[in-house]
Amino acid sequence: MVETRNISLGGLLFNVELPAYIVLRDYLSDLRQVLRGAEGREEVLQEVEHRLAELFSQFTAGTRSVVTLVDVEKAKTQLGEPKAFRELTDEEEPEKKKNQQGDQKRRVFRDSDDSVIAGVAAGLAHRVGVDPIVVRALFILLLIGPGIGPLLYAILWAITPRAKSASDRLAMKGDPVTLDAIKETVEDQLNKAKDEFENPESGRRLLAWWRRFISDTLPRFLKAFIRTLGWILIGASLLLLLLIGALVLSGLITGHWNFQFMF
Repeated sequence: MVETRNISLGGLLFNVELPAYIVLRDYLSDLRQVLRGAEGREEVLQEVEHRLAELFSQFTAGTRSVVTLVDVEKAKTQLGEPKAFRELTDEEEPEKKKNQQGDQKRRVFRDSDDSVIAGVAAGLAHRVGVDPIVVRALFILLLIGPGIGPLLYAILWAITPRAKSASDRLAMKGDPVTLDAIKETVEDQLNKAKDEFENPESGRRLLAWWRRFISDTLPRFLKAFIRTLGWILIGASLLLLLLIGALVLSGLITGHWNFQFMF
């Protein structure tokens, strides 16, 4: 019988085999050493623990109640070793991201960092891999046409969780959840918060937002809206032509011509 330890990780309780506990303890200890003096150190450690808790929950779900050494090694493989955790040069960063890209399964979250109302459109855009402007244009079309846009948005708002952690934001975009990626995401959030703190003037932020909206967002939205509307009209025209063609063919075969139900 293997001795176990009860630990709290990412706000969850786990029963961990002693060999797995020792490896996990050393892993987190090495990470603390690597991050010593780094900005956002505690936030990164919390995010890593949160991700480890997610992985352990996945590995043990419905099968067993104890985290094994195999589980810890699998989690370490996904996150990466702390000893290889370092700052990348400008030349290395694009190549590293290219190598990390793959068939990562994207999860649906609300993206509050790129939200106009609640981040629903931005989250769906990440899921399907399109610009958020396209999804917003579709919601506008649903509002103008059948009028179900607001109701659909409200339902999606209610059932879609917000991306709270660094792991959520990475999974939303289909990026691998590694130590480097978590650290980069945490630093981005800290920089945004620092910028908002150092520039608290609401009038200045509103003016900057308005200028960005007029010069960038609005033109992109109009282009996406017109493009989407054009594809819808093309699709409707093709369907109408197919229907007329089917009726003409039916009339030629049967000799009966009846177009009354079309009008």
